[in-house]
Amino acid sequence: MSIVVNTTWKTEPEIFIGTITHLTEIPNGEDLPVLELTIENSFEQYKVVMFQPHRDLQLTQIPDCAVQLVLWEGERGNAVSRSDTVILGETPDTLLHLPESKLVHPDLVVDIELFIDACPVQPLADFVRRVLGRPSVGLRFLNGAMQEAGLRQPGSLARHGLDVAIRSFDACRGYNDDERWLAAIAGLLHGVGRIELSDSKPVDYLKVVLKGLGLIADDLQRLARQLPEAARSIQFIIASMYRIGSPTQPDPKAMVVQSSHLLAAQLQSELMHTASTHLASASTRLTSP
Repeated sequence: MSIVVNTTWKTEPEIFIGTITHLTEIPNGEDLPVLELTIENSFEQYKVVMFQPHRDLQLTQIPDCAVQLVLWEGERGNAVSRSDTVILGETPDTLLHLPESKLVHPDLVVDIELFIDACPVQPLADFVRRVLGRPSVGLRFLNGAMQEAGLRQPGSLARHGLDVAIRSFDACRGYNDDERWLAAIAGLLHGVGRIELSDSKPVDYLKVVLKGLGLIADDLQRLARQLPEAARSIQFIIASMYRIGSPTQPDPKAMVVQSSHLLAAQLQSELMHTASTHLASASTRLTSP
């Protein structure tokens, strides 16, 4: 079977960085299968045909990371890959490779990226982008809900994490920038372990911590090669989250993140309750004769 690509080129080849959301192999005689891919980021989506001449570099499943292709764009969002391999981006430059169609609130990934982009310590920013840049983690975190009453809306998990990160950064005034960013990043990711748990109630904070540290363990090890103290500090702060309220908390940054978590959860719950009450009241007025 031969593959014929029938398209009219509209642009010069361009580098496209995104997430593969669909992969189909098409038999191609004695050659390697041709791939039909759907690749998407926070702004665009393409249906891509890709030839694979190298068996050693054959792509057989969707990679759990950002990917880079060189594309010729055709009609109506269709394209053909000029690349014969997919370049895997384990440390993406941004989080904007995550696919918009898979996000409940696409603005959340932009907000988090803008926050992280301000971090002057590149290994710390890279650490966050490696963790949340994996679609298996990032999409579930961005779409996840908190388990507490009043916080169970999709997207509330990431929104809460960003709120805690901002509050922790601001509360650490007087510390140097590195320490402020350590608190902020630990605050952002402190609840990532919730994506591995069911909606069981009440929240088991020890399980949240253990699941979270398991998800980021490889990324912490990689960070430790460059910034060992930073990796240990992030691990310690996240680990301390199941001891909220303990009078023997030895690390002031951990206390800041814990306090920011409690304050953000309380305020977010009140805002959600106020909004739902307002909407219910407005609905009653609209349906009243």
